[in-house]
Amino acid sequence: MSATVSIADGDWQHPPAPGEGEAFLQVPLLRVIGDPGGRRLLVGTLDVRVAEQHPVEIALRAKAVLAEPGGWHREDEALAADDSQLLAALADPPHEIAGDAATVAVTVAKGFAEASRNSVAELRGLRYELERQIADLLAERSAVTLRPLLAAIIELSMAIGRARDHARYAVREGLHIYLWDLPTYQLNRSAQAPGAGDAPWARTHRNAVRHCEAMEAELIEEAARLQALLGSMSTFAVAQESEAQQRFNLLAGLAAAGLGLPALILSLYGAEPFLPLDSFDRAWRALLPIALALMVALVFTLRRVPERVKPRHYVFAFTVVVALVLLLLVAGALAPAT
Repeated sequence: MSATVSIADGDWQHPPAPGEGEAFLQVPLLRVIGDPGGRRLLVGTLDVRVAEQHPVEIALRAKAVLAEPGGWHREDEALAADDSQLLAALADPPHEIAGDAATVAVTVAKGFAEASRNSVAELRGLRYELERQIADLLAERSAVTLRPLLAAIIELSMAIGRARDHARYAVREGLHIYLWDLPTYQLNRSAQAPGAGDAPWARTHRNAVRHCEAMEAELIEEAARLQALLGSMSTFAVAQESEAQQRFNLLAGLAAAGLGLPALILSLYGAEPFLPLDSFDRAWRALLPIALALMVALVFTLRRVPERVKPRHYVFAFTVVVALVLLLLVAGALAPAT
């Protein structure tokens, strides 16, 4: 049988009962599609409806679609049924399956459930990437900021929670097989193994439910990891704010020293004997003590900064001292003689 894919809007409170010779099942959907940098995360459900001598009808009900570009965020654009990446993600399992409507529906649903469970590994890879970005942020190896990472963790955590709920619901409802095969539903809720007198697809249906159970368990673990990561990042945010306050206090002290020390020197000794600074002898005698005081204040401040000081910081401090001395030199040269 061939298959047709459509995008369904909204949810239904009660699933529609299939007609005579039809079979209907609903399975959780979890897919990561696209290439790195432009990936999308799809969370929702798949309605599989099969009628005798008709194509397999697959209706996708998307509950959450996250886009990677610009940081993981909820995508507002609606999915298109002719999306090539979406169709490629739904091509597993193959839909060319022989048999009656019930056999085809159960086999296709089992394949979709297994593919969703396998996608948890790709979702785990997204968490690894976030952890790598956090490590680079802590080690100052990248220019990534904290706020987008926290937002991405929260978005992924919400998507995982939705996927876990869908998997749990699928297990509880037995993929809605009770709508047309109540004995198989009751059998798979018990510990009794399918026997020769049961439906031929009972074992396949049980395997599909087990895939949903395994998917739920793995998603619970991923949600716990993300929540722990979010808690540790919150602690780091508090520590970073404390370091920022300490850094601000040091910079304020540096500004006070940079402005106060020259003013103190000029107020104690006066600048009149050296003004105007129209000769090298007058210039170095007047500005050398000020430059030394500024340099000592800057070096002391850099040594007390909580983060690792790099050579470019010392170059910047030397540039600041030179700029201030040049400013005083120009001002002294323009000052009138008394």
